[in-house]
Amino acid sequence: MEFLNETDLLRGRCEDLPDVRSKIIRVFISSTFSDTLCERDSLIENVFPKLKDYCREKYGLEFQYSDMRWGIENEAADNHSEVETCLKEIELCQKYSVATNFVVLLSHRYGSRPTPAKIESTLFERLKKIVELDPNSTEDLQLLSQWYQLDTNSVPFSYILRSISSLLPNIKSDNTIEMKGARKQWNEINDRIRICLRQAAQKCFEQSQITSDEYDDFFISVTEKEILKGIVSSPNANQRTLCFFREIEDIYDHLTDKKASKFIDLTSTNDGKVLIDNEAESLLNRLKFIRIPNSLESNQIYSYKVPWTSNGINRTDHSDYINKFNEDFYNSIQQQIDHCLQTSLVNNLNVLQREILEHAIQCKTYVKKFHSRTDILDKLENYVKNDEEHRPCIVYGASGCGKTSVLAKTAIEAFNWWSDRSVSVILRFLGTTRTSSTIYKTFLSISEHICQLYHLTMQHYPDISQLRHQLETVLLPNIPSNEYLLILLDSIDQLETDSYDCHWLSTRFPTNVKCIVSTLPDHGNILSNLKILINYNPILPNETEHILVLVPPFDATTVDTVYNNWLQMKKRSLTDEQRIFIRELMSTTTNILPLYMKLIFDIISTWHSYDPIDYELKKLKNVDDCIRYLFRYLSKIHNELLFRRAICYMTSCRNGISQNELEDVLSLDDDVLKSVFQHYIPPIRRIPGILWTRIRNDLDEYITEKEVDDLSVIYWYHRRFIEVANSQYISKMNSEERKHVFQNVIDLYKETWKNKNKPMQIDNQHLVSKYNLNETCGEIQANRFTTSQPIEFVDVNGQIQFNKRKLNELPLFVAQLTSSLAIPIACEEIFFNYSFMRGRLRCSTFIDILNDLQKFKQSSSYKMPTDVLEMKKELDVFSSLFLIIGAQLQQYPENFPFEYSSRLLGLYGIKPQLTSLIKQFDKESIHHSSLIVPYCQIQPPGTGLLFSTVRHTSSIVDFDFTDDQINAITLSNRIVVLNMQSIETVLDIKLPIIDESYSNATTLTKTYYLDQNNEIFEHSSTNNEEAQYKSYLFLVNSLHHIYFISAHETIKFQRSSQLGFLIVEILDKKRSLCIIAEINGNTIDCWNLVQNRLFTKVHFPNSVIKQVLCVPMYSMIVTVLNDGTIHIHSIIDWKIESFVHRGTIHGGNHLHLVTHNDGILICTFDETISIDLSIISLKQFHQDEKILSDDEIIKTLICFNPPIESKPFKRIILPDKEIMDNKSGTTESILFFIIETNDSIYIIHKCNHSHISYVRIPGQFDIISSHIASRHMIYTSRGGIVDLYQWKCVSNDQMDHQYGLYVSIDISSSSITAIKSASTNALMFLCSMENGAIHAYYAKTARKSFQEMPSFPRTNQKIETIQLYGNKAFTLDHSKRELTTWSYQHSSSIESTHLFDKNIIIEQFVILSNKNNSDLPFVLILTNHHWIQIYSSHLLNQKPIFQFNLHTSSQIHSTTNGNIYILTNNSFIYSFGQKVLSNNSIEFYQINKIRLEFSCSMMFSTICRINENESLVILSDDMKSLIIYTIEKTISMNIDLSSYISSSIQLKSITSEQEGNYLFLYLNDKTLLLCEINIQKNALQLKSFDKIDRFVFKNTFLALYFNDKLQIHFYENYSNNSFQTIQLDDQCEHLYCNQTSKYLFVIIKPRILFMYRIKDNRQMAKLFVYDFVSFMNVDEDFVLLAMNDRRLLTLMIADPDDLTLQNRIEQLPSRNIQSINESEGKRIAEYMEKNVDLDSSDDDEEEGSKSKKDVNGIKNDILTQECITSICFVRFVTQLNGHYSISNMTNDEQIQSKVISIFENKEEIIDITEIENDCSNDDNDDIISTNIEQDVNTDLNDIHQKTLEYDQKQIKGIQFANAGVGNLKVINNHSVTSETCLIL
Repeated sequence: MEFLNETDLLRGRCEDLPDVRSKIIRVFISSTFSDTLCERDSLIENVFPKLKDYCREKYGLEFQYSDMRWGIENEAADNHSEVETCLKEIELCQKYSVATNFVVLLSHRYGSRPTPAKIESTLFERLKKIVELDPNSTEDLQLLSQWYQLDTNSVPFSYILRSISSLLPNIKSDNTIEMKGARKQWNEINDRIRICLRQAAQKCFEQSQITSDEYDDFFISVTEKEILKGIVSSPNANQRTLCFFREIEDIYDHLTDKKASKFIDLTSTNDGKVLIDNEAESLLNRLKFIRIPNSLESNQIYSYKVPWTSNGINRTDHSDYINKFNEDFYNSIQQQIDHCLQTSLVNNLNVLQREILEHAIQCKTYVKKFHSRTDILDKLENYVKNDEEHRPCIVYGASGCGKTSVLAKTAIEAFNWWSDRSVSVILRFLGTTRTSSTIYKTFLSISEHICQLYHLTMQHYPDISQLRHQLETVLLPNIPSNEYLLILLDSIDQLETDSYDCHWLSTRFPTNVKCIVSTLPDHGNILSNLKILINYNPILPNETEHILVLVPPFDATTVDTVYNNWLQMKKRSLTDEQRIFIRELMSTTTNILPLYMKLIFDIISTWHSYDPIDYELKKLKNVDDCIRYLFRYLSKIHNELLFRRAICYMTSCRNGISQNELEDVLSLDDDVLKSVFQHYIPPIRRIPGILWTRIRNDLDEYITEKEVDDLSVIYWYHRRFIEVANSQYISKMNSEERKHVFQNVIDLYKETWKNKNKPMQIDNQHLVSKYNLNETCGEIQANRFTTSQPIEFVDVNGQIQFNKRKLNELPLFVAQLTSSLAIPIACEEIFFNYSFMRGRLRCSTFIDILNDLQKFKQSSSYKMPTDVLEMKKELDVFSSLFLIIGAQLQQYPENFPFEYSSRLLGLYGIKPQLTSLIKQFDKESIHHSSLIVPYCQIQPPGTGLLFSTVRHTSSIVDFDFTDDQINAITLSNRIVVLNMQSIETVLDIKLPIIDESYSNATTLTKTYYLDQNNEIFEHSSTNNEEAQYKSYLFLVNSLHHIYFISAHETIKFQRSSQLGFLIVEILDKKRSLCIIAEINGNTIDCWNLVQNRLFTKVHFPNSVIKQVLCVPMYSMIVTVLNDGTIHIHSIIDWKIESFVHRGTIHGGNHLHLVTHNDGILICTFDETISIDLSIISLKQFHQDEKILSDDEIIKTLICFNPPIESKPFKRIILPDKEIMDNKSGTTESILFFIIETNDSIYIIHKCNHSHISYVRIPGQFDIISSHIASRHMIYTSRGGIVDLYQWKCVSNDQMDHQYGLYVSIDISSSSITAIKSASTNALMFLCSMENGAIHAYYAKTARKSFQEMPSFPRTNQKIETIQLYGNKAFTLDHSKRELTTWSYQHSSSIESTHLFDKNIIIEQFVILSNKNNSDLPFVLILTNHHWIQIYSSHLLNQKPIFQFNLHTSSQIHSTTNGNIYILTNNSFIYSFGQKVLSNNSIEFYQINKIRLEFSCSMMFSTICRINENESLVILSDDMKSLIIYTIEKTISMNIDLSSYISSSIQLKSITSEQEGNYLFLYLNDKTLLLCEINIQKNALQLKSFDKIDRFVFKNTFLALYFNDKLQIHFYENYSNNSFQTIQLDDQCEHLYCNQTSKYLFVIIKPRILFMYRIKDNRQMAKLFVYDFVSFMNVDEDFVLLAMNDRRLLTLMIADPDDLTLQNRIEQLPSRNIQSINESEGKRIAEYMEKNVDLDSSDDDEEEGSKSKKDVNGIKNDILTQECITSICFVRFVTQLNGHYSISNMTNDEQIQSKVISIFENKEEIIDITEIENDCSNDDNDDIISTNIEQDVNTDLNDIHQKTLEYDQKQIKGIQFANAGVGNLKVINNHSVTSETCLIL
């Protein structure tokens, strides 16, 4: 991979590319069997774990080793496959390893030289003839004939060595004695066969009948074959392989030692004399001294000399050697890893190159699976070579027919088809990568690809049509004529649905460019659209048949052809009988899927010619049958338990398991180890790697290696294997086995047995006796040497990397255990484990974590132990809180400690798991975020807040649901779509940047297309949710801009207007028709947004349009002109594409509001008209074909007595209607709409007995909302307060009404911008906020919590400033009338507050020290009436202890000793002091009053310490004099600011460090002047800083913020010119440092608090704060934030390097268990445990419950306000612009029912005679139609279109405020005058 050629990559030549993009280092350990056991054991114990950690931590790679010798007592395999297995494993190591792949360990043993398992027939027969010639070899000849069988299915024919068990079945016996006997017998047979074949081969070789390679095959060892494969044949051996030689110096002197034969190849004479095996030694020397040195450089070969001992080579006698070997092994591997990865070009590829490589690797994979489709390839070759064809070629066929393989093969063959030309291939398998998932990103990638290939330049357009135009006109035409390009786009159907129209595809390409695309034939109308592009004519198919290529499915004859090709590739064949059987099998199969073909082939390809036909195959009717057959077969030839457990472990993981993980968990599985080691116990208890390798090799065709969680894992290639494995194995495990299996995985990830001995019970009595285990009753303990599983580690770059495998898999497996076992592990290891949750929040999605939590939360409590039940209760609280804040933690994971401790600290010492978690926060989280929560400051779960999420950084201006209420669409400066079931952002769409706020958004969730007959069809939908979201289209507009934008941020339509838009609204979603009209315009345009064309327009040449309404249900628009005229237009015939005028209504000059609701036009009038409102059914226009004149249109007048007051009405609010199911009965109250006036809202509804009425709720509201399904609940807001009202009709003689305030929730100072209720539960609602937050509440719980949960203190108005003194904070609100004293360090409490009268404003306030009691300072205020007043800080609400009227504007200052300096604008200085009286009280007195010689009307002044004296420093108005005042004297100094001050540049402020002699002068041009005062020298030294937007100073520290650079420069000393820089991500909003200037605190948008340590410029904390911060202040240990919800948030500085930190934390009352109020904590805990879930069983307040005392599902104890009687009059008329007498209106029941039927849009017939008689007595006669009878029969239930009602102002803001118990406020009920409805 390091030799990747960039040019070949760009040109699409992928033959030399790697087959995979691997993230593993896999090393094959080659060695002889017994003599290197010591070294290999040591590697397993000491070196491999270190290499695993090194690779993962430095490079994020997995280190694997393959030792085919280790752990196997005997090398013999039943099927003689050990050589093949080893060589294949070497190939895999070379294929996947990105560094070292082969290491050999050699000493004096040459290694096993097995009998060949397969010998070509010609060679075998030649050898056999040699044996036949020897009369003494008769028995050997019989053995050859007995054990070798001719296989004519092998190509060429071969003789196969039979499996041992076929003739010696006891070799597999569980009985050790029988097994050993069979093994001994086989060894004798094997030796004779081997010697016989070698002797024959020797003679043949001497006679030149065989080659040297054929000769070697009988003599060389398995080890040499491995070395030849791994080193000698490797092209990069010196970079990827190593060799270790060990020489035993005196081994030849000890050949007779008992253990010598294990370390050197020996033989013996007939008399028993031990000799060196010269043949083996000769071969070994050739290998060691010739073959390896010829292939490896000397620096890759390590040699050691060791002495012999009677115990052989062991780790006790040879510890020095072993340590050196371990060290060399580790270092050499490490060096090769570093070198390979640092020189790898793949690691340095750019984004485009990585994209190309990914598709190229996929191409190689698909080509390998290419089925014989030469006919298809021939067609494509003809197309490519046809210079006259410029259209694209279309390949289509059913799923699974092989289209992708065909295109992959084409990408390879194109270079042969155009062999005489310079060719490039651009290939994209659409949908397989992030970049190829959308056509825009694909075209952008292809355009960049072309530019790099041919050195062209391009523009990055935001629109696909622009990219296509650029491709057609700029890029493709400029490809050199001698260059040829083939573009292949596979699977258009995998793109998003907005690409299915194929308009992006060019219809004509240059001569040297060809394009081939593929698709499914019946998906999303794609093929039809493509046929249109190529001008397909079904009458003349010949014109396009060469570019319209069908890939047909397989039939039986095709299968036969494919099988022949595959058999030929595998060098296999079948007998005639076998072929007939397969043909018959396929002929009976109706649906021959490729996977079915593949599975059957893999079975028959293993058949030998002598094998009987397995008629079981006839039962294999489908893929699943084949998989089960495969599993049964493999479980027989492998260890059955090992196979089954390996399949279970691999399948149980989410997306596969890594090699190391699988070997580790199998090694932890005692059942597996006991089944493997039935006859002996190895020194290290791990599963031998060769056992899994053999299984994996047999499954190689069905498993794939891919990257998951930053790790290479193996998993099933096809979904069917997962399903079958689940049903065949996992689902059949009993509870005990499931516990055992899943516990092993849990132990692996928990590191339960890491570096520990795990016990194992040996049941085999033979082994118990053999290993002397009687004393331990058969129990042995040993280290399993599992891979370490840390939660996190630090890579070479110092970055923290997380173990995603552990984070994602551990919860999955814990959840499989029984509740009693699972919950303690889940608590201790997962959810109450800070490190785990920190990693999980960073690496997993919110919904994944929530789903894991729900599994444990939903577990049964039946028979659960008490201690576990208590844990589950804590877990429920944890889960409920995560639901509230989890979505935010997804974005800001470091907030985890803050969010949980700020809410749950009240349970510290009460709940053990939560207590443990908070202790972890205090000790561990400070290393990541050095700010901790000193006490509980935010409401815990159970207070009604279901969840809160912040997905916007500015105000949410529009908020709506999709019709099913599953998705919420929110609009700010971008569109965010939330899935409300998972609280997950499914779309986040950036909108064009404009200089105003957006106002509305409409979502088209489905896309449609029109056929030639203008009929509408929906694009084929998909079950893929992500694809559904990606098909969304959005119409957004501001006052002056309109954009129609796709989910891929492609702008499909845009318009702008200088005047501004009056309406931008969708008329027809299916046809994407939008109505647009400008303010003060006279034209209405109707645009087709998808096609970006003007559909039609309506023009009013002599009038100005006042309002336009869209009525989608009738394809109608209602236009209101400035003169009150209302025109009705609709589209009757879609083929005509034009609006038809349907009628005109003369509304008159008094017409005010006009809106519509489900086809009913609602009109209101100004105060001169007594009528409250009029309704007009638009159905009469829809039904009647003629144009209706005003006098032919029936209007209904409605008037209430008492009337709705006062006019004109502010607005009409329509109820939301998502997922209406029309369940309401006819007798229930029906909400029509709500009218808002200046002081009330009126709920217009139908009462239970079919009367029209209203309920009046007094009040002024910003937002009013309701839902037709929750008609008795009204949602309102004022600022940041939500009020929910319930109302009902009382069935009695008078039809009374009642209403009441259900709950009031004080959320924030940020205004609420929208409220939406759940249609299924009126008590659940969502509100969007000005600060960008979305909150979901359950009102019932919120109502309960107000009574039971303690509240947090807050001011009445938002805090504007904070001053600190000691442990107290003093705040002033933004109205400058509320002054408050707080205690903040150990708890947040208001000690005292004073709310001044409305006419008093506090212009300044300062804190004065108390000479008598430093803990009780004074507060000095200066009011707008020029009074100074002094209050005791704890008695602010009492009278001032001193006051003085200055009679003029002033500036006040205080000194540290409690003195007061006041500078007035007429240049007087007042001095006041404190006097301690005999009763220890304080008296304030005036010290002096002086007048300055200089004019100081601007009062620029501050306090400095000069010559150890606190002095008042004043700058004169002329900016030339500096006055330094103390009580004792006044000094004047000259100052020259002329170079900085001018007529346009003035001084804004003067500040200073009270303890220093420096002034800071800040000018209005953002210049900051640092002025040092030197009294001794009578000099002032100035230093300037330019373009400063914010600054902070303390002691000698100075920090400057530059907004244009988003940088902070900080100086540790004023006098130094050197500074350090902090780069910010966004604008700084607040800047502060602590008192000793050790730490700098910065708040940037969007409300992120950063903490920096100044001495090393290290970021210590990053915290997202829950709401706007209006002010920040910091003392030495605490940070105070004035929050937008009118509270103080306190954070404690927690530098982990502070040695006193833990002691300070322990001193906090919240961490001191002795000081905790246990009863209060338990009460809060009990409440939370009870209310963290929605309690639907408790129906005392539930809206849906209907007891005898309830009416309409509402409890009477809530509805405390009753309403008096009202009267409703109605009348049918034909004119609106008249004055109608109320006396002529009626409440006749028949007329009343007709009015209600109009509201409900039902059929009704109106008698025209009654209308004529009714109108005759009015002053203004109506012109009556002669025929008004109507028969309305249109069903409107299937179409509803919500119309925007809110006249919202532009909203500002940014984030979310927490809502909780303390925020709840039930206000007093209002007295109401609302009346019962009576129609006269």
